[in-house]
Amino acid sequence: MLWLAQSCLMAQIILAPLMLGGLRPWALAILAILTGLGILTICLRPGPVLVGKHLRYLWLAIAALIGWSVLQSLPIWPVQAYPFNAPHIALVPNGWLSIATYLVWLGGVITLTALVARLQPRLPHFIARTVVFACALQVVLGASAALMGWHTTFWFAKQAHLGDWTGSFANRNAFGTLMGFGIVACLFLYQTTRAVSFTKQLDRAGGWLALAMIFAVALVQSHSRLAFVMALVGGALFVILTPRTHTSRLMRLLGITLGCMAITALTAIASPELFARFTDLVRSDLIQRDDLWATALQAILERPVTGWGPDSIALVIAHFATPNLNTNANWFSSHNLWLDGAIIFGIPAMLILATSFLLAIKTALASGQQPDIRALVIALFVMCVVGSIGDWVMIMPALILPVVMLAMAGFEGALVTRRAMPEFADHAAQSPLPDPEGLH
Repeated sequence: MLWLAQSCLMAQIILAPLMLGGLRPWALAILAILTGLGILTICLRPGPVLVGKHLRYLWLAIAALIGWSVLQSLPIWPVQAYPFNAPHIALVPNGWLSIATYLVWLGGVITLTALVARLQPRLPHFIARTVVFACALQVVLGASAALMGWHTTFWFAKQAHLGDWTGSFANRNAFGTLMGFGIVACLFLYQTTRAVSFTKQLDRAGGWLALAMIFAVALVQSHSRLAFVMALVGGALFVILTPRTHTSRLMRLLGITLGCMAITALTAIASPELFARFTDLVRSDLIQRDDLWATALQAILERPVTGWGPDSIALVIAHFATPNLNTNANWFSSHNLWLDGAIIFGIPAMLILATSFLLAIKTALASGQQPDIRALVIALFVMCVVGSIGDWVMIMPALILPVVMLAMAGFEGALVTRRAMPEFADHAAQSPLPDPEGLH
């Protein structure tokens, strides 16, 4: 039964990118069915199902967030003067349903990962391999579409990003971010392949490095600035955090710095399109991110405590649009997850959420994980933070799944290892009884 529960987890990593990132209602329903099936399979196994305190805290946080979303939609508030006269805070009263569905699915995935990780100590390695497989599948789709000249997401015709690799995503940042995760996963799998020398390790695990290079080429072909920065930061951080016995820290830092500079220079030469997109950042007539963020900040300051409720971002940005913002575009996000959260839930709720997020990271990293898994989790977390500042795509199931699964699998694996160790601290050292003859 364990293999079925584990398969339900791994299948989601592969299917979510194939289903436009997994955020559409029908795609999320399929992922939720797999999650429920996996939890049911674990519950049907003989023996008790133990749920740790951290999972209880997780579900309490989810219930609190859903409860606040419902409270925003209830007609119990004073009539709000703008942008609509209504006795509730939420501009879209039924918007809490989508938030609740997403959070329940995410909590179920984390719970299932924790339950499987207690029974399968090598779950982080299986997750990393599945991420690599999902990336390879997306590379095949992206390369096929480029070679055949298809402007498609394999679900519908592309309306934007026509010259970019997007695979079965409809977003180049999402495709590039998944490639970045695949690169770090390949580095992790290469690092965990032990050998007596560098040449033997390269001979045994060099294929992971070759796959990482393929994913890097695909990332560059996506022409995503954000994904390029995320991959560079995540890869460098993973190499810094993984232990090396024969190299000094200073030499490693120098080598990583020179390597990042060489990669950046090579990318600028090999992909002028991507380099041109970086130079476009200084053109105010093309880049509207600053106007968009200014509009989001203005909306937040209008309701800093209560927020505007789920699914309200497009209406709020259209109402508070700055003069230079293109109002013809459908701004369903401020392209900053923290600003989006403050618009929806309000500043106090976002501060509580951010504090809980930091405490969860601190707890996970302090659990005594293996150095390689710890480095992988830290690299992915930092990549997520960078991605959340520059775009909204990190909430896609295809992108958040590998992060939460690896974090929870590493955390639970460390707890299982610690419980299996003998607790020497509970047994005080006792001196032997004195020799009676020696007392006389």
